[in-house]
Amino acid sequence: MKKEEYLKKLRFFLSDLPMEDLEQIEDFYQELIYDGLEQGYAEEEILKRFDTPEEVAKKIRAEYGGLVVYTAKGQSKEEKKEYGPVDMIHSIRVQTENIRIRIRTVESGPVRIYFKPKEGQDIVTCSEENGVFSFEHKMKGAFHLSWLNLFLDFNVLILEMPSSFAGNIWIKTTNASIKGSKMMNLSMAELISTNGRIKIENSRIDRLNIRSNNARIELANMSGSRAEAVAGNGFITAKECKFPEQIFLETQNGTLSGKNLISDNYVLQTCNGLISGTLIGNIEDYNIDCSTINGFCNLDSSYTAGRQKNLKAKTHNGRIQIEFVM
Repeated sequence: MKKEEYLKKLRFFLSDLPMEDLEQIEDFYQELIYDGLEQGYAEEEILKRFDTPEEVAKKIRAEYGGLVVYTAKGQSKEEKKEYGPVDMIHSIRVQTENIRIRIRTVESGPVRIYFKPKEGQDIVTCSEENGVFSFEHKMKGAFHLSWLNLFLDFNVLILEMPSSFAGNIWIKTTNASIKGSKMMNLSMAELISTNGRIKIENSRIDRLNIRSNNARIELANMSGSRAEAVAGNGFITAKECKFPEQIFLETQNGTLSGKNLISDNYVLQTCNGLISGTLIGNIEDYNIDCSTINGFCNLDSSYTAGRQKNLKAKTHNGRIQIEFVM
């Protein structure tokens, strides 16, 4: 069975679920397959390790049916349409072990977390103090790390917040991914993952800070003031991103790829990988510091006093191919 056929059957058995949930589930299993491919498994082998679409659908229904809701008390008053720092909750902190995190926004309501602790396995602590809503998850005893026990369970935590929330979020997980979209008012977001992809899209975050080890970082249709993304041994892609103060992208043993980026200051650094991209602007406005070892660079380094914009691109054993477009 191929991926398309498997997902089609899964959608059929879950066709009565809300479209938003169905899209998240399909994305989840797309990611499982992607993760398996990165681990060196063939697509057919990955799908053989899954339960049948019908069995998976039954399991998902059981998981969704037992989700526990953790709700922040500092919610906006009924007469207010916005949810911001003045409404008590100004920061959200989430820390988990081996649990995928999905961030979603809703039109209104308080900050909520949806998660189903497994009896005898998960320890959950939830608190609210001085405007900070905190959720911490730990696993009891030893956890034996393998591709199977990480990716064949539908382990997911959903962070839900109103689209008008204008505070800060700090999220950290291990051996799992973080994904979010449509966050349009955040002052700051710091997202940290070990051995898991981080994907953020269609959002406006004033200050964005992302850290990922041994996994990729993907940014798309993003804006704000400053963005910093650092990946260890993973590639970074950024598309249609506008952060005037700075765009800082750094990885090791991976590729950096940017498309239609806008900033006054770029830092693009990697080792043993390619740096490529299109930057929107006039090359004559930038001081340029580009270099590679054992590779080709299409830009010459140059410095002119009085220029306020800067581009720094560095790699080893790789090529630099950056184009400026108006």
